[in-house]
Amino acid sequence: MKGFFDFSIGPEAEGFGRFSAVHGAYLTAAALCALLLCLVCRRSDAEKRRLLRRGVASAALALELLRAVLMMIAGHYTIGRLPLHLCAMAVYISFFHAFRGGRLTGQFLYAFCMPGAAAALLFPDWSGYPAQHFMTVCSFALHILVFAYILMQVPCGDIRPDAKSLPQCLGVMLAVAIPVYVFDILTNTNYLFLNWPSPGSPLDLFAFLGRPGYVLGYIPLIAGVWIILYLPFVLKNKKSTG
Repeated sequence: MKGFFDFSIGPEAEGFGRFSAVHGAYLTAAALCALLLCLVCRRSDAEKRRLLRRGVASAALALELLRAVLMMIAGHYTIGRLPLHLCAMAVYISFFHAFRGGRLTGQFLYAFCMPGAAAALLFPDWSGYPAQHFMTVCSFALHILVFAYILMQVPCGDIRPDAKSLPQCLGVMLAVAIPVYVFDILTNTNYLFLNWPSPGSPLDLFAFLGRPGYVLGYIPLIAGVWIILYLPFVLKNKKSTG
């Protein structure tokens, strides 16, 4: 277990590797977890769905705080470990949403946080850690919980994706991204991947544009993701009103 909690091991170590057997197993677990929670949520009444939302969101927050505390104790909680990445923010936003609700909050989770969690699962920037390491297990678990928390509310209608809310969601994202980008520049960090692309991720395809030009790669990527996420609901609404 000592190696499991050895925070002196960094993400540059020989890890499990992207799209390896270990990665595939975690992705399978993510899909099964999301499917199971979607089925349970859809078959539950309003009170049980409320308890389920709070349970999943609380589990994610507990893991996030546990990771921070353990890294602080080990002396490895640096300025690059602040909860300023989208998925870390999503943990807190999900917790707020689970207890307070909010239409725009739900729309933002669906528009930005769910795709962000899915991208992190597909292209994990913690793949340099060993397969049997706390950071690997915790990072996968956190992103699976965030992804599943959002997705499970769609089939039961607790989150109803609405393309008309996208301008508002984009405005919120920009309001967050601008100060984070300034913080990145001042501290040479890479929150929201605004300073340099995560190696091996789709953003890496736009690295030739330099800094900060590669950030323009977010535009076609987000547009493509939103078409996939919203087109079925747009078509469904047209069919029901047509």
